[in-house]
Amino acid sequence: MKIMILGAGGVGGYLGARFLRAVEPDVTLVARGAHLDKIRQEGLTILEDTERYTVHPAHATDDPEGLGLFDLILVTLKDTDLDDGLERIRNNVGPQTVILPLLNGVEYRPRILKRYPQADVLEGCIYILSNIVEPGVIRKKGKIFRLCWGKEGFDPADYRPIVELFDRALPRHKPTAEIAYEQWKKFLFISPMAVLTSIYKVPMDRIAQEHADELRELTEEIAALAQAKGVPLTRQDVEATLEQAAKVLPGAKTSMQLDIERNKPAEIEALAGYVVREGDRLGVKVPTMEKLYRALRLRTSE
Repeated sequence: MKIMILGAGGVGGYLGARFLRAVEPDVTLVARGAHLDKIRQEGLTILEDTERYTVHPAHATDDPEGLGLFDLILVTLKDTDLDDGLERIRNNVGPQTVILPLLNGVEYRPRILKRYPQADVLEGCIYILSNIVEPGVIRKKGKIFRLCWGKEGFDPADYRPIVELFDRALPRHKPTAEIAYEQWKKFLFISPMAVLTSIYKVPMDRIAQEHADELRELTEEIAALAQAKGVPLTRQDVEATLEQAAKVLPGAKTSMQLDIERNKPAEIEALAGYVVREGDRLGVKVPTMEKLYRALRLRTSE
C-alpha cells in the first residue's frame, strides 16, 4: 500500500513511524523546515515509554507533487494549514485514493470532497499525546491512543487492506459508521478546553478547578449544537467529559494555547468560531462560546 502522511508532526509522524515499523515500506512523510531536514538526514526517531526507535521513510518531502497517486493519505495538519496542504496533493489523488483526515475539528469530509470529489474521503479522530521534542524526534506520552475512522454507511469489509494495516501497526483503532458521534464526543472535550486554557492562560487541570461553571456551559452548548445536527450526544456524554476534565495531567496545555503563546496561527475558527457560526445557522444559542470567541479574536489581533 502506498501511504502518505500529510503533516508528519507529532501525530502524523508517530503514525507514519508505526506503519513503517509494521513492515509497510512505501510511506511518504510530508513535513517542513528543520524537522524535515533531520528526517532526510537521519530518519525519524520515536520515543515511546522506555523505547527509542528510528525509521526511514520511502520519501520525506515538503512537495509530493512528483510522487504519483497514493492509496491512502492521512491528513494530520492543523486546520489553519489544511487548504495549503490540500493544494500540495493535487497530483497525488485519484479515484482509488482514500483520504482520512485526523484534525481537531469536525466535518472535514465535505470540505475535502469539494476539492477532491473523485476521492474516497472518510472522517476520523484520534486520541494521542505526542509532539515534536526536537527536529526529527517525536515523543509519545503515556498509554493514550485511540483512532476512530469511517463514514456514514461505512462497512469495514470494504476497506480490508486499511483495517489489516491498522490492526498490525496501531495500538487501538475503531472502524465505525458512527464516526460523527465519535468526532463530536472528542470535540466536546477539546473545544472548551482549548478555549478556556487560551483565555485564562492556565494549564488544563486548573480549568476544572477554577472555571468549572464556564466549562459546563461550553460543553452543554456544544452538546446542544451536536443534537441540532443530528448527532446523539447525551447528558451522560457531558458529565463524562466534565469528569475527564477533572482528571487531566497537571501542567498539561492545549495545542491552541501553546500556539497562541508562541505567536503561531491558532485553530480558533475550527474550535470556537465554528460553534458560533453553526449555532447561528441552526438557531442554537451558544452565548458563552460567543463571548469567549470574541475575546480570543480580540487577543490574537492585538
